[in-house]
Amino acid sequence: MDKQQQKWYTELYERIAGDYKQAAEDQIAVWEGRTPKIQPLLLHGWIPKEQSARFPDYNPGEIHHDKDKMLLYGMKQMLGVALQGAPSLRANMGCGIYPSLFPGIEPLLFDDGKMPWVVKHLTPDEVRNLREKDIRITDEFKLALEHMVYLAEKVSGSGACVYPLDLQGPFDTAHLVYGDRIFYDLYDEPELIHHLLDLSVHAINLGLDECLKILPNSDKFIAHYNEVVIPRSMGGIKISEDTSTLVSAEHIEEFVIPYSNRVLRHAGGGYIHYCGKNDTLFEWVLEQELICGLNFGNPEKHDIDEALRRLAAAGKVYYGDICKNENEDYPAFFLRLKKSATVDGKCKLLLVAYAASEEDDCLIRDAWRKACAVNEFASPTMR
Repeated sequence: MDKQQQKWYTELYERIAGDYKQAAEDQIAVWEGRTPKIQPLLLHGWIPKEQSARFPDYNPGEIHHDKDKMLLYGMKQMLGVALQGAPSLRANMGCGIYPSLFPGIEPLLFDDGKMPWVVKHLTPDEVRNLREKDIRITDEFKLALEHMVYLAEKVSGSGACVYPLDLQGPFDTAHLVYGDRIFYDLYDEPELIHHLLDLSVHAINLGLDECLKILPNSDKFIAHYNEVVIPRSMGGIKISEDTSTLVSAEHIEEFVIPYSNRVLRHAGGGYIHYCGKNDTLFEWVLEQELICGLNFGNPEKHDIDEALRRLAAAGKVYYGDICKNENEDYPAFFLRLKKSATVDGKCKLLLVAYAASEEDDCLIRDAWRKACAVNEFASPTMR
């Protein structure tokens, strides 16, 4: 780290340092179905332009091989965490990091701001010849682990956390390894795809175990996405099922759910994320005991009130962004969410994430305070 980077690091460290223990404890209480001391709002506050301009804007291609730039990139993003969010950063290697455990798969880097992406895929014969022993911790994955060690060392004592590498579900991982041909071979070569999915589960479990060895306090909780922590009592991992939304209910039942359940069993549970809308995946979330919650990538595509009601009734947490209706003010918005997620007179299973503009920051904080003052919510202390 050169002198200028050291100056940025020191200033960022001072700005993110804080006591976030209560925020973590309150979030853990929500995941475990207990009443938190303070009902969390995972607010992403605005960062003054003059403050943001003090620190560099690196792109994903620049940070990939540079641990200092990776650190500064993540620390700058943590500046905006407010209220009951738990600031965290990760080795941001892209969603191709677990596929890179397959021989021949290496994410392509870009210098225009795009995340790394897998563009060269394995052929059917290459997949057919693969065995579990061929799935190994590659140089790319070792680099990610080295970044994680460095990040954990440099934010130690700040109150911030390091969170795991981007974990896609087995079907998403298989898609990245095999490419779009996977959608045809669900019909043409289903046994080959089952073999690939077996290998994907093995790769995920292998890589995840290595990550958890590095993360401080991972035996107690795991942080995610610069705002949320999940207790290990609920497993603590995140599985993304974005590609899974694109296939039929029949194929989800055969090629998605059994393999993702294996990863969940290995970790002891976790929450599910998916973009788009898929009723079969939603029903799986409701029914699978090892799934503790759900995050929508596109909340605007869902009847969110109905989703909150069904998730709460099933004992699942909704974590993530929710869209405010047009012409709905913030007090009405938060009270609506609270009402939808209330079961037996108590609203516990809700972790709302919301991005505040400079203009609306005070309005959002005040509206949340008023919503929290009603019935089972405790009035939050503002930071």
